[in-house]
Amino acid sequence: MTRRQRCGVLVASACAVALALGGGCGSPAAPSSTTEATVHGKIKVKGQLVTSGKVSFDPANVNRKDAPTATAEISKDGAYTVKTLVGGNLVTVTTPETTKDPVLQYNRVRYNAAAGDNTYDIEVTPP
Repeated sequence: MTRRQRCGVLVASACAVALALGGGCGSPAAPSSTTEATVHGKIKVKGQLVTSGKVSFDPANVNRKDAPTATAEISKDGAYTVKTLVGGNLVTVTTPETTKDPVLQYNRVRYNAAAGDNTYDIEVTPP
């Protein structure tokens, strides 16, 4: 076997070992938990407290395709409380201010809810 062939065998062996040990590329698994989390906080749009509207937390992902979106009303003092599933949630705020603004109406942010009680104050601003 030539030196070049030995080098190729060595590289192939190293790659096989790396893959066998989990050294391959990939993203972390999406959560499949159905554990609930409570999220509460205050919502501002362009620095001003919101006095009406809704906030939605969508926990759906590849492992929870049918997970329901949790929606809460925003109170007059800008506060909200919602129960959603732990893990990544896509959060959307819908208010009179965001509905009128062609940029803000598409606001969406990812939030990772932990088990138990969570405080998450949301600030909606132009990108």
